[in-house]
Amino acid sequence: MNTYFRIALAAAWSVLALSSTQVQIGGCDRPCLESLISTYLTALAAHDPWRLPTAPGVKYVENSQVLPLGTGLWPTAGSPGKYRHVFADPGSKQVAAITTITENGVGSIYVVRLKVGEDGKISEIETQITRDTAGAARYERMGQPEAVWLVAVPPEQRISRAMLIAQSNKYYGGMERNHPKGNYSFFDKDCNRLEDGLQTTNVKSGDSYGHSNDTAFASLGCEAQFQTGFLGFVTKIRNRRFPVVDEERQAVLAITILDHNGTVRELPSVNGTSSPIPPYFDVPRTLAASEGFRLRGDKLFRIEMTLTEVPYGMRSAFLAGPPVDLRGPSTNLTIAIPCDHACLDSVVDRVLRAMLAHDASNLPLAQGVHYSENGQFLTLGDGLWETLGRAARPGVDDYAARFADPASGTAAYWGLIKEHSTPGVLALRIKVDSGKITEIEAIGVRAESIGARGGTVTLMRPPLPVEWEGNSLSRLDPVFQQDETGVTGISPVLMTAYFDGLERHSSTGVLFTPACTRRDNAVQGNMSCAAQMDGNGISPNGLYNRTTTVRDRRILIADASKGVALVVAMIDNPATGLAPLPATERVPSTYMILQLIKVDNGSISRVESMIRWMPFGYTSAWAEHNIPGRGDVF
Repeated sequence: MNTYFRIALAAAWSVLALSSTQVQIGGCDRPCLESLISTYLTALAAHDPWRLPTAPGVKYVENSQVLPLGTGLWPTAGSPGKYRHVFADPGSKQVAAITTITENGVGSIYVVRLKVGEDGKISEIETQITRDTAGAARYERMGQPEAVWLVAVPPEQRISRAMLIAQSNKYYGGMERNHPKGNYSFFDKDCNRLEDGLQTTNVKSGDSYGHSNDTAFASLGCEAQFQTGFLGFVTKIRNRRFPVVDEERQAVLAITILDHNGTVRELPSVNGTSSPIPPYFDVPRTLAASEGFRLRGDKLFRIEMTLTEVPYGMRSAFLAGPPVDLRGPSTNLTIAIPCDHACLDSVVDRVLRAMLAHDASNLPLAQGVHYSENGQFLTLGDGLWETLGRAARPGVDDYAARFADPASGTAAYWGLIKEHSTPGVLALRIKVDSGKITEIEAIGVRAESIGARGGTVTLMRPPLPVEWEGNSLSRLDPVFQQDETGVTGISPVLMTAYFDGLERHSSTGVLFTPACTRRDNAVQGNMSCAAQMDGNGISPNGLYNRTTTVRDRRILIADASKGVALVVAMIDNPATGLAPLPATERVPSTYMILQLIKVDNGSISRVESMIRWMPFGYTSAWAEHNIPGRGDVF
């Protein structure tokens, strides 16, 4: 994560943690581990991490983001609810719990895993917040886990730790690209599954399952469900971890990441007819899942799952290794050296054509080319490369533009796209060096619409003050598309002042033209750019009134011939304002802000902005891994 976010408060937490009460050294049995969960939840509700017996450098992760302990949920959490399902593993000195909690008074499902180091102090804290108020309410009505989860199994009836993990892993092997002819005998005949507190097996209510319109799937048992192949839209299950193995109770708490790459377009027949994939799965999705398994003998008997959405391609914060497997050998194609403005424009067109053809082999790729989407490194060919169906053409369509900076060998695109039936706005940054493409960075904002079968709205996040639901963007302001004469360039000082102003909520020192206008997610308010920044009233997008840090600021391209900068930044909203907060600001959030900024005679005259929600503390991998050529940081 970036330097600012990593060191904020960390030194204070570490020093004070040294004086915290220590867990017994040399071992921590079940009562010890269960009491540690209680201590943790009490400290969380009190907003007081000093109460925890933490080791220096304790690693704290919230919804896959590494944060300083004491940030994120810590300032906003309320008291834990009644439901608490604890998994204890004295052998690995780890404990986890599925429970409920409130954030600024709103109920959520909360999963926490704690690891105790050799010094008897907490060395790892991993949490997942599933912002599903209905699911939290279901858990509260349950009050406690089904009794079978809590019963100690006689030693002679237990299977080994390794077998518990192996049998649980078969669940993920069977779900990944779920094949109807697979061997699913690892399920107990009486198996049942909960998803966010809702039973989704052996239920005869006739309700549809998840985002689908299928009313028969939930009536089946665990094995019968897998035999339908219905879950084949889960295209990959990776970063599988089984950190808490409760041998006494023959239970496992697993943490995994589920990818849905958007290529599966039809669900197989369950209730008599096949059906199209729900719109939610038009685009690549990644879900982080925490899942409990209770075995009876060597069969999966009970399953308890809760999950939340994270950016596509997100990796576990607890698995080391390279960020992504790169494409490998370069192609033998090249482009002109040096690559002038016209050459860079042609590079944009070639990349778009390749993405629409779902084939990068005709591009002049360098060895080890880097590709990312929304700040996550992916293998070239994944993500948008499999789902893009239409892209607006610069010079032809109303909402599209190309940009070029021959001095840095950078080309860029901004335009309206469609993935299957879901519209979006895509920004591309393409880096060219020595006749080869070395980097392609894609940032996309997709329509978030509420409709049939759940629409396309990202799971478990608050609404933005202004959502883009795929409504008309009208024409992109021509000032972003036209080459001009006499343009003096774009000063990094001006860009720095602009984002400093967003962070301070003050336009002092920021040069705007008097007639400067700004659009956010296709909405333009009636205030000037300076008035929005100053917080005079509520800005159209409402994002900047309580936000704090503006970080990971990058100029993706500065096109001197057009007087336009394409920039991106992360803006944090810790949700710590005075109550009552609006629904859009009740949970800690990070906004990825993608902007076109037009500069006239040294002053900002137009801003076109698209905004997407990210988990609090999200950092782009380009900044995280300090990749050279990732754009100017300011």
